[in-house]
Amino acid sequence: MSAQLEITRYFSKSKEEVYQAFTTAESLKQWWGPTGFEMEVKTFEFYPEGRVHFVLKNKEGYKMWAKWIIQEIEESSKLQFINSFSNEAGETVKAPEVPFGPNWPMEMIVDLEFYEEAGKTRIDLVSLAHNASEASKQVFEENICNMEQGFGGTFDQLENYLSK
Repeated sequence: MSAQLEITRYFSKSKEEVYQAFTTAESLKQWWGPTGFEMEVKTFEFYPEGRVHFVLKNKEGYKMWAKWIIQEIEESSKLQFINSFSNEAGETVKAPEVPFGPNWPMEMIVDLEFYEEAGKTRIDLVSLAHNASEASKQVFEENICNMEQGFGGTFDQLENYLSK
């Protein structure tokens, strides 16, 4: 078993409100991605085997294309997708060398589960390298701390979005 990223985060909104932030292109582009990046959605197919294809752009004009292939949806309770970098055409490609390096996994499973707990909503995020070489699993493991920071910033943006 390779190492996995595990993050738990609490939000003050209802489980349905938090979950809904993931379910439309309009809501997702308000908050998804690293701090300082804007999301533009090219394809949004929110159903099992559907594809969410998007580009993240910063103010300097740097672009990162990515996509999700949705694996599982349980309304207001669970969302699972395969996350990967892509090109503009939506084909899976290697991650940018900087900052990810040559052995970054081509695919990662992202599993999000939503719970009501003490008047708040808890999201449990688990992510791991998928269909990956041992070298890619090692790089993923070595970068768990960086991913915790990245998702922390993304979830901060979700908190801001939900509070509007």
